[in-house]
Amino acid sequence: MTTDILYIVSRLRPSGPISQLYYTLQHLDDDFNANILTLSPEPEDTELPRFQKLGIDYETLGLSRWKGLLYGPKQLREIIAKHDPDIVHTHGIRADTLSALFISEYPRITTIHNYPYDDYPAKFGTIQGNVMAVEHTQMIQRIDHPIACSETIADMMQSHGIDATPIQNGVDTETYSPVSDAQKSQLRRNLNISESATIFVSIGSLISRKNPTDVIKGFQRADLEDSTLLMLSDGPLKEKCERLAAGDDRIRIEGWVDNVLEYLGASDYFVSASSSEGLPNTVMEALAVGLPVVLSDIQPHREILQYNSNVGMTFDLGDVVSLSESINAVCDGSYSARSDSARSLITENLSSNEMSNQYMEMYENIAKNRALL
Repeated sequence: MTTDILYIVSRLRPSGPISQLYYTLQHLDDDFNANILTLSPEPEDTELPRFQKLGIDYETLGLSRWKGLLYGPKQLREIIAKHDPDIVHTHGIRADTLSALFISEYPRITTIHNYPYDDYPAKFGTIQGNVMAVEHTQMIQRIDHPIACSETIADMMQSHGIDATPIQNGVDTETYSPVSDAQKSQLRRNLNISESATIFVSIGSLISRKNPTDVIKGFQRADLEDSTLLMLSDGPLKEKCERLAAGDDRIRIEGWVDNVLEYLGASDYFVSASSSEGLPNTVMEALAVGLPVVLSDIQPHREILQYNSNVGMTFDLGDVVSLSESINAVCDGSYSARSDSARSLITENLSSNEMSNQYMEMYENIAKNRALL
């Protein structure tokens, strides 16, 4: 018997949550039939073609945020009635709100991808961000089966009365895999990167929560020879980062790129100074490619490193001296041993296949319980 699942998201814009949704669907067994409903029109950089290649049925309300408030509930009910799914699985504040308020007759799952009280104030400012965090938390409290993308997020949501089941984010280990020395050299030539230099890469929005200026300062303080820092990033702190890097030709602020995988393959180490995460895709993707890591000492990073601390180093959050020392330390010892450990950490513990298996187990249990009612 097939279990029908309706996934609801705002739109399929490239992001960590949408990547995790794709990975979940990529590994679904034939026992599950997936449909995606988006709330708003797709952006130019939509990931929709990737999902369509999986054979996933797609539908959209095609409403702006404001029209969604007016017409969304009625149209949503009509689509829900048409599909009559066994399970509704939502991602994000808008989808969660509609699920919490208007589709209580169906078993509902939500995946919590961040800690709202950290993420929203950082994105939208203190007042608006905290209001959004309170609203989203209240909606999650009304959904039957909350899932947290990490053990860290599950623990943090406990203080808000939400008993979320942790299903850790995963990585597509076929797409993200180590390259040979010859491939790395070719990638560097293609990207105009020195073939002899030690390459550090940092990926993430140039916002205060990611602390990109600390990455630059820590790299500049480190005792390195023939090295380059690549920052695949953009955002409100870009001008400040460019001022810090001015005159230092070892630092390249590339902006957002659509060939992140090529940059990872061309690099040697990954750096993140973030102060808050869910379970960061970029860190796990770097590890899957075999890059040792230098990470801020926050719980989500520790959650990843719990499986094998040999994959890199941590440093005290906000301390550029500690960051520079960790950069120096990660370069000591056997690179191949660290690289092999990085790859094994992901394949053995944090693969997208393992994540999808855990979701399928949950879907099966929910569908069985529903059938007994």
